[in-house]
Parts: sequence; C-alpha cells; structure tokens
Amino acid sequence: MIEIVNEPRPVDEGEVCEPRNIRQIGNVTGKHVVYMEDYVYRFLNRKDRKISRTAFVFLGEMKYSTTRNVIYIKGALELTDISFGGGFPVFSEDIWDEIYRQSRQYFPQWSIVGWAMQTLGMQGDYEEDLRKICNRHFPANHGNVYLYDAYGEWEKMYMDVQGKLTPQEGFFIYYEKNAPMGSYLSAYHNKIEKQLTEKDFRSNEKFLIHDESKYTEQIRQDAEAMARYRSYMNGQSEKTYKYRMKAAISIAVVVMVLLSGVLLQNYVKLSDMQDAVQTLSNEDAVKQAQEDVIKQTIEKKATELAEPDQPSDANQDQNPYLAQGYYIVEQGDQLTDISRKVYGNEDMVQAICQKNQLSDGNHIEVGDKLLLP
Repeated sequence: MIEIVNEPRPVDEGEVCEPRNIRQIGNVTGKHVVYMEDYVYRFLNRKDRKISRTAFVFLGEMKYSTTRNVIYIKGALELTDISFGGGFPVFSEDIWDEIYRQSRQYFPQWSIVGWAMQTLGMQGDYEEDLRKICNRHFPANHGNVYLYDAYGEWEKMYMDVQGKLTPQEGFFIYYEKNAPMGSYLSAYHNKIEKQLTEKDFRSNEKFLIHDESKYTEQIRQDAEAMARYRSYMNGQSEKTYKYRMKAAISIAVVVMVLLSGVLLQNYVKLSDMQDAVQTLSNEDAVKQAQEDVIKQTIEKKATELAEPDQPSDANQDQNPYLAQGYYIVEQGDQLTDISRKVYGNEDMVQAICQKNQLSDGNHIEVGDKLLLP
C-alpha cells in the first residue's frame, strides 16, 4: 500500500496555476482537473510497446484550493514484473518495494498520485474493480486512474475526490522541461536495448564461434586425420575382440561340462523338494492374500470417510496447475471449465473468484493469471 507522508492541504486559489503550453483531451469541466506532462503521455502510448496488459504508477503533485482540485502527473514508472489477476494488476509487497526503489532513484521530489493500465479490447464497466484497488493500495485521494486501450481505440481518466472515484470527461496535456522523466526514459530505453542486444548475441553465438568459411581447410584436414585414426582404432578393436571371444567361448565350454554332471545328480532331489515347498507355499499365499485384501479395503474406506473431498498430495504433485499455484486463462475458458480442469469438479468456482477478487465470475480474458486457492 502507498505510504502517505504529507497530505495535500487547501491553498489560496492564486497558488494553483495552469501551465502555459497545454493541449486539451476531451471535454474538461468542473473544479476537478488533471494535467499530464507530454513525456508521460507519450511514454504510456508508445507505439513499439508489446500489445498486452501493462501497469504504471504516476508521480507528481496535488494542489487543492477552495474552488479547484488539480493533479499534476509529471512522471510514470512502468511495472514490468507485475502480474494480473481477473484482468487487473496485483500490487504485491515485492511490487511496492520496486516502486519505492525506482521513485527514490528517479523522482525523489514527487509523490505517488495514482496509477494507469493499458487494457485489451473493448471499454467496459471497471469502476467497481478500480474502486477496490484504490481503496486498498491508493488511499487518501491518491487513487487517480488512467485507463487506455492498447490498440488506441479509447482512453478514460478517473479522479479520486475524497475517496470517491469520479469519471472525468477530459484532461490536459502540458509541455515543460521535464529532466527527471527524461532521465528515467533514458535508463528505460538503455535497459530495453541491452536486453535486445543480449538476445541477438545468444541467437548468433554459434555463428561467431563456428565460422566454417574462415577455417575450411583446417576443418578438412582435421576431419581426414580423425577418419584415419578412427579406422586404425576400429581395426585394432576388431582383432582384440576376436581374441577375447575365442577365450571366453573355451572357458564357457569347460564350465558347462563340469556343471552338467552336478546338475544331473541333483535334479531329481531338487524336483521333489520343490513340489513339497510349493504345496505349503500355495496354502500360505492364499491365506495371506485374503488377509491383505480385507486390510486394504478397511484402510481405503477409512481414508475416504476421513477426507471425502480433499485431493491427495499425490494428485497435487501430478497436477501442474496446483503445483505452480496459478492458471493462465486460455481461449474459450470459463471459470467452470478452469475448476474442472484444475480440481476435477465445478465446486471451486466461488473460491477462485474470492482468491482473485472477481466480482463477476465471467469477467476473465485470455492471458489472465488466476491465483489458485
């Protein structure tokens, strides 16, 4: 959850100044106004970003007066490692540790003023889910939210007014020299380029090491020498193998002759003893098998009565979804399908909804990461 250090307080109306260079998005009305810096807006709507759900945290300032409430969004951190449950970001303790680390590094002069999410598909009714996230992680007027479509079809701004999420018909884009956001963007692009460079190096590594066009003659000579050596060794191995086989066959013949006499003498005695032992063993085996069947039946029924609905540890080990603790939604999946696939029945639908804070059990999309109860 966000740490509130200094709450914004009402100031004189003259202290809430509008930036000079601005561009209006939508219809801005009323006393609640949002100004988003151009660097931030272009970073959120990057054309080369992967088409997927992405979450951000806003940094900036909040200024209130008796007649106006103004939010200045001056910086944004992309949460590259955050997971999504039910279509919305999961702000875990590890994610908050990373947010505080980066905000202190790049934007120490500003505070957290809200968050944003790049969504997929059509615009829906997200206000109830947004309210839950804001109440839990962005209290005290810090739950200002910006939602937009990854395909550029729509965008929506919500402003937190005294704990109430209020949709805004529009907001302003303003232009100023933003050195902190510029430093963050430079580090961000360097990180992306480094990752791409490392990926390309790994894919081309074998060609850098094995350049056959440069060492063709050396490779041919080495191959011929290796072929001659293998031919020689195969000839030597074949001779040695023949000698060893002859010696082994001779020894085996002598041993078989010696053993045959002993085996013939004791064959009759062994047959008589085997018949007697077999008779006794059959009686004991039948009795023991009957006792084992009765014992196993009693133990199985006792186990079923003690734990009728609990899956065994073996089943959990064999079920990869339970072992990893989450399930990625596939095409055509419904919660009933997921419950049957993971647990073997439809009894866990409600538990999955509660685990992922889903108000609507059918509100899931392909690629969602559902935590398993």
